Amino acid sequence: KIKYLSAALARFASDLRRRAARRAISRRDAEDALRRIEPTTDWTGFRRADVVVEAVPEDPDLKRETLRAAEGAGGPGTVIASNTSTIPIGSLAKACARPERVVGLHFFNPVDRMPLVEVVPSEATAPEAVRAAVALARRLGKTPVVVRDRPGFLVNRVLAQYLQEACQLALEGAPIDAVDGAMLRFGMPMGPFRLLDEVGIGVARAAAATLAAAFPARMGEG
Repeated sequence: KIKYLSAALARFASDLRRRAARRAISRRDAEDALRRIEPTTDWTGFRRADVVVEAVPEDPDLKRETLRAAEGAGGPGTVIASNTSTIPIGSLAKACARPERVVGLHFFNPVDRMPLVEVVPSEATAPEAVRAAVALARRLGKTPVVVRDRPGFLVNRVLAQYLQEACQLALEGAPIDAVDGAMLRFGMPMGPFRLLDEVGIGVARAAAATLAAAFPARMGEG
């Protein structure tokens, strides 16, 4: 656990130094951001958190377990958010005693550069939890959009088709760099295969499995 925490802190510090070097933020702001981080390997201190964001791998059982633990560690008003890419929030919130405090807060990779955040309320999510998630996203400088709680939400229901077609082109013999280059010329900020690298093959595969189960005619068998 300490190894992973150390790696995460080192990456965060490196990102802050890079942003300060570009003068996107001041060096003082970068130092202040580092000082505000309180790394821990247990649930100590979560009771005073306004929002807890779960970002474990895209496994429904693991996410339910983590959300349940976060709810138990948080205070009575703590909003519990899941950074799931595709899993319906309602199915995850069933693990919690207070599903009205559970909401989706889906960031996109690379998180430090992508402005969009999907805010996903389930049918049980209370309006104040949605407002808290939207406010947090805005405070982080992101652009929140509230979307319906369906498999894949908004972006990944579109993105999955895009990535699927790119992979089909590669299987048919198209060079990967040619596919990426074509989409860059079209106007996309990065090609589909670079995007897969940014997202991570494991996350992309798990997301594809969720969508294939929900939309077998559209997505195939995953």
